[in-house]
Amino acid sequence: MTVPNALQRRRAWRQTAAMALPMLLLFCLALWWQRAVLLELLLQQFLKQTALISPTLSGLSFDHKQAKLSAFSFDLATPTGDLSVAMQDLTIDYDLEKRIVDSADIGHAALKFNYRPADKSVTKTAENPPINLALDRLRIANLDVDIDTPWGLSNFAGQAHVARGAADAIEATFQDARQAIRLKIDPGFTTAALRVERLPRGNIFQLTATQLALPTKQISLNADALSLIEWFSSSLLIPQSLRTNMPTSDLAKLSPLLSATQLSANAKTTNNFATLQANAVLKRDKESLLTIDLSMTNKQTIDVDGRLEMLATEALDLIKPWLPAMTATWTVSSGKVQGNLKLHKPNNQNYFGTAQLHITDLALMAGAVKIENGKLELNIPELANRAVDLSAEAPTLGFGKELVARKLNIKARYLDQELSLNQASLALFDGTLELLPNKILLEQTPILLTLQLHGVDLSQLLNSLHYPNISGTGKIDGELPLQLSAGAIDLQDGIISGTQPGVLRYVGPADNQNIAFKALRNLVYRNLQAKVNYRPNGNYHLGLRLEGSNPEVLSGHPLAFNLNISGQLPELLQKGILAGDLERTILEQATAKPANVEKSPKPPSGDQQPKPPSADRRSQ
Repeated sequence: MTVPNALQRRRAWRQTAAMALPMLLLFCLALWWQRAVLLELLLQQFLKQTALISPTLSGLSFDHKQAKLSAFSFDLATPTGDLSVAMQDLTIDYDLEKRIVDSADIGHAALKFNYRPADKSVTKTAENPPINLALDRLRIANLDVDIDTPWGLSNFAGQAHVARGAADAIEATFQDARQAIRLKIDPGFTTAALRVERLPRGNIFQLTATQLALPTKQISLNADALSLIEWFSSSLLIPQSLRTNMPTSDLAKLSPLLSATQLSANAKTTNNFATLQANAVLKRDKESLLTIDLSMTNKQTIDVDGRLEMLATEALDLIKPWLPAMTATWTVSSGKVQGNLKLHKPNNQNYFGTAQLHITDLALMAGAVKIENGKLELNIPELANRAVDLSAEAPTLGFGKELVARKLNIKARYLDQELSLNQASLALFDGTLELLPNKILLEQTPILLTLQLHGVDLSQLLNSLHYPNISGTGKIDGELPLQLSAGAIDLQDGIISGTQPGVLRYVGPADNQNIAFKALRNLVYRNLQAKVNYRPNGNYHLGLRLEGSNPEVLSGHPLAFNLNISGQLPELLQKGILAGDLERTILEQATAKPANVEKSPKPPSGDQQPKPPSADRRSQ
């Protein structure tokens, strides 16, 4: 009974095995046929156990050399913000025998990062971990990166290529239609170099950082100054509020000045930026134009020391794009500009400091005005107060070809669109021209100024008018109220008066039988009064009253003249050259009513002198 039972059991096992083996084979074939689906399910379950949030993948297929994914997306929370990644058309090449991943190709990748500053109280101070690229090459045909920062949106749209270079260094290139960004990171994150190039060619800047894995770090920057300004103005990588909003027209104006200018900067720290020493230099032809030194201690106390040194011609070219249109024709032939800036920011306090700008040996031509050996000083005694003290001096100031003023002296203070004029004077015609001290609101028009004349020599004044038939002697004072607006000058009811007796002579063509002209041939005046008006359109009017006598006319009896002189003075005061037909005006008015110039009665004997005739009968 034992043997048959054993044989029966063996036959039953063989029958069962014969039936189970095909079933198992069919099951294995089914598993192999659906291996991608099963692996996709397993990967999804595995990814859910990682730090990735809501990971999804689809369209997985693979063989012994390559795996493909139609789509893969996930979210990730980091200490500095939330990252969202969505990728399509992924291809991964690998070598199972060597257990390495050769390359990964992504058709499209979209990265969105919402920057959120980490809480300083929980920020770790550990050293940066080394970066290890697990594959030899990563290529993204279409890459869209959006980073939402507190300063605005930063984005990039282009292509990317990341590869393992020599000695396992990581080399990455990000390129769009306008720029190529090349990044190289040495093994162990010891050195990183970033270079930005303009396409199709041209370097913008290069940034190099060394010893990044250690507390002691060094960073250096080398850039073409104009290219760097253009990049910061237009690159979408720079957040909007940090972007330099400079119009294209201004960049074009700066191009001749900055095209050959290089910027270099260096910074170093010995304790992970708890302290920092930095230096920046702007150079042209290896000559330093601007130098800035910065030091930071305890991450909060900052000191800045800046030095500026350049030729006045370069300084004018630099600021000319932002000067009023009337300065477009200004030229500087010589001069030197030097400046100093000092800033200090204590712990948790605002900046305070000082700034000075000195311009010496200035030779400036502004229209018909020429300044020689000028000196200009701008001083900001406290940056927090925003007040600027202005001082200007010039030993000579030329107007036109012959008129020369001397001892120009200006002192003023500027604060919040208000100019406090303390002193503004120059010596001219052996006298002084002076603007009265005043507070001027620059944002309000018209600007009101009062020009005073003191002890001006009449002989020199008349000579400057270039009327050879008119001459005179004496001294005059005056007060001229001016209104300035939009480049126009308006003078209403200005007063000029003689301060001492003098002589006025007219030797031009005239009717010698006319009493007025006879008197004007050698008029000894004791009183001179004039009212002056000048309009923005160039029209002027001079109401002149003279009281005096000519010893050769009417036996020297007193005479009175009232002359109204009008004309056109284009760009008066801007050019400093008077124009008009004064001779013709006097000739016409004196000959029109010669009988209106009337003699006074002879003075009686004794000390009593007669009064001059009334103004009832006089030249108009």
